[in-house]
Amino acid sequence: MSIAFELDTQEATFHSPLEEFEQTTVETEIRTDPLTGRTTRVVTDNFLLPEDPEIDDSVLDSEGCFFCPGTVEEATPTYPDWVGTDRGKSGEATSFPNLNPYGSYSNVVALTEEHFVPIDEFTTEQFADGLCAAFQYVRDVFGHDANARFASVNMNFLRPAGSSLIHPHMQTLVDDRGTNEQRRVADAAREFYEEHDKVYWSELAIEERGGDRYVAETGGVHWLAPFAPKHHRHLVGVASQIHTGVPNPRGDVTHDFAEGLVNVLSYYASLGLNSFNVAMFIERDDPALPPVLNVTARSVFDEYYWSDATYFTSLHDESVVDVAPETYGYEAHKFF
Repeated sequence: MSIAFELDTQEATFHSPLEEFEQTTVETEIRTDPLTGRTTRVVTDNFLLPEDPEIDDSVLDSEGCFFCPGTVEEATPTYPDWVGTDRGKSGEATSFPNLNPYGSYSNVVALTEEHFVPIDEFTTEQFADGLCAAFQYVRDVFGHDANARFASVNMNFLRPAGSSLIHPHMQTLVDDRGTNEQRRVADAAREFYEEHDKVYWSELAIEERGGDRYVAETGGVHWLAPFAPKHHRHLVGVASQIHTGVPNPRGDVTHDFAEGLVNVLSYYASLGLNSFNVAMFIERDDPALPPVLNVTARSVFDEYYWSDATYFTSLHDESVVDVAPETYGYEAHKFF
């Protein structure tokens, strides 16, 4: 069995002022995601990378931050009684209910004690502790509510990524329906499993291993550049098929995800990037659905930062990236 990688090329022809108005033809690749059928357009020079970005010191001022030590204990909500603790704690990470919840079970993890951490200075231990706190909350919810089925662990880092707070933090959502993308991926993965009696992600790792889109392996987690990226420099960490459901909060696979995420961010930093999104999809034990962690780069945060979420992504649900995954997957490999 092989996974189909479908690619189409469209050509646009015009007289370019950059070529003294000679006739010019520019190609756009349109790729189809092998699992869901979602399409991505590879559009050259679509993602701006300013040189030497600077973040104004006033933006990084920790005064009044709810998530800094000494304040997080007083200014954040506490859990209901069934959780068994007021707030969660794992290393530097502190978890608590989301004051502005996105659903029945909505959680925040203040990831670090430092108010601001550049993306190439996060440690494996920091992410492992943050994921530990998030996974423990998911386990608590699954134990409390039999109808809760989907969970996601998410992160917006800096304002281009949608974060209203500079302090690094994660958000966890658990409910009975998941998000649009989470359901789309889960339904397609189950359909693949029922048809082939194989886990899509494991088959994808086998198919891609040795190629430019296969980045590396950190313990029990495969890292790949998706054939049809969801957003810029999209990289995916997939737990091996023996890991389903919620990872053991203090287990090896939690550390493996954290280690790989640090490597991804080191790669981003090497390009001059400083903002990113994370979304990990988790479902109750299902042999077709190991945990999957998505990381994407966002536009650079500086004085003149811009949004890279255009009408394509916000209204058409169409992904647009500037670099083919074979190129950046090969580049990212060097950081693992």
